[in-house]
Formats: sequence, structure tokens, C-alpha cells
Amino acid sequence: MSTAALMSRGNGINQRFNLWILERVRQKRGSPELPFTLEYRHIYVMPTMFGFWFGILLALTAIGGLNFNNNMVLMLAFLLAAIAQLTSLLAYRNLSGMTLLGFRATPVFAGQAARFTVLLKNPEERLRFAIQLVSRESSDCTDIKLQATGRLELDLMTSRRGWIEMEPFRIENRYPLGLFRAWSVIIPKARCLVYPAPAPHPPPLPKTGRGDFGITRKGEGEHLHGLREYQPGDPLGRIAWRTSARHQTLYSKIMESPCEEACELNWYLLRGLRTEEKLSILTAWILRAEHQQIPYSLEMPATALPAALGEDHRNACLEILALFEK
Repeated sequence: MSTAALMSRGNGINQRFNLWILERVRQKRGSPELPFTLEYRHIYVMPTMFGFWFGILLALTAIGGLNFNNNMVLMLAFLLAAIAQLTSLLAYRNLSGMTLLGFRATPVFAGQAARFTVLLKNPEERLRFAIQLVSRESSDCTDIKLQATGRLELDLMTSRRGWIEMEPFRIENRYPLGLFRAWSVIIPKARCLVYPAPAPHPPPLPKTGRGDFGITRKGEGEHLHGLREYQPGDPLGRIAWRTSARHQTLYSKIMESPCEEACELNWYLLRGLRTEEKLSILTAWILRAEHQQIPYSLEMPATALPAALGEDHRNACLEILALFEK
């Protein structure tokens, strides 16, 4: 049998074993209620591939010592076996007692990687070395100081808009020698909102609507914005004489006028396009209007938002597009 076939067969066995463990955890424990503390019944300890071959080497060494009646070789084999067995306990203790506090995820656009932040707390007064999170697509590793909280991140690629559920992952470590792996499976209750992917070449912004709630233009208009110290070249009509006399320093008025420019992002303007194409164009329009600081409203079949600007308005509009169902 070729090496590639052996590796493929090994990967298949490993995948089936992982699926069996995941199904067993799902039936016995399900998703943990946070905060969740890892106890002895949640942790599995198994030899790594390096530990497996190290055990084979110890067995061959012991057989050679018995065959040649060499007590020094036997003593060396038993000593190494005792040390190896002790590392399994250290790997277990390095993971036991860790507390899972919660998950965080920031919305992303379709096609980007959703990043889930996992918060782990070490409640005891001892260091936790090389704590690792492993999922199907990514992994992260860190040391956690005594009575401190560690942040680890797992990425999950997205391909469509809407909610994406965080996949099951493992908390594991191979401390101290890599001979044994202590690990536990977590089935999280966490999700990330995925916005539609913005269209790469959207049409120009529709310049309709009024910008009564938008930003103002300073330096012109009839509304007073504030005062500043007089600068050479300021018109005499802009000098605040009463304030200047009170402070014995010349002050000039800063005038402003409301921005009347705005755009109405309307679903019905995009006729003849498929749903996902419309959502991509509306997403690109929202990002462009925010970049250019042009107030914008959103008109959808099921809901509408008035013209505004800012991160909260942007996120509200993008959430409507992400969860849109026609």
C-alpha cells in the first residue's frame, strides 16, 4: 500500500473518531451553560503520535534488556516509562479547572472570515501553559497567567449572508513534553452576523431625498456654530463685539449651514436584478455614503429607516440587508 493511501486511511479513521466523540458529547452534555468549568469527566487524555512511537521504543528497549539480561537497560526503560506516565497527569492538571466565560464575534461581510473570540479564565494560582483551541479551519494558542483571563480567536470562513453558527472546537494542551494530549470538546452557543458582500462596481449613489439630519457645512450660512479667536482676514461683520469686549480679545463667529445633500437607497430602484445582486449594490451604497458623509435612508419591502449617518445607522441598515427574506 502506498504512503498516500496510508495517510488517507489514517485521516479517515481520525475523522470518524472525532465525529464519534462529537456525537457522544452532544448526547451526554450538549452546549455548555456559561460560565462552564472543565472537570475530570469533561477531559480526555490520549497519547500523541510522538508519544505512541515513544511507547513503542520503550517496549523494544525493555524487550532488549530482558533478552540480554541487562539491568541497566531495564532500569532506563522503566524510568522513562514512569516519567512519561507522569506527563499525562501534568497535561490533565494543566487543563482541569479552566473556566469558559463566553464568546464574542464582530459582524463581517460575506467572503470574509468570521472571527470568534473565546474568553478563558484561569481561577487558580498556577500558570496554564500552551492552552490551545482547535477547530476545523483554524487554531490559536496562548499561556494564561494565574487568576487571569485569556483571549483566543478562531476563524470561520463565510460564503453567504445571515447568521453563521460557531462550529464545535477542542480545548487541548500537550504540556509538558508532547507525549500526551489532554483535550475537551466544546459545542458552543455562539453565532456571527454576516452582511452581504458589497458589489465591486456599483452604480452611482442615487441623489434623492433631503439631508436635514446630515452634517453641516462650516464657514458659510446663517446659523451660528461657535466662536474662535480673530484671525487676520476675517470679515468685520463676523466679529463678536460683545464677547470681544467682555474678554478683551477679538473673537470671530463661525457660521454654518445645513447640508441638503442626501440619498435614498431604495430597493425598488434596482429593477430587473436578482435579490442577492440588489443586496450587494445596496451594501456598497451604504458604505460609499458613509465614506462620503452623505446622509442616506433605506427603503425595503418590509421596513424602512429615515436618513441619518453614523455607525449605529450603518449597522442597522446592514443588519436589515443581512437578514432580508423575500
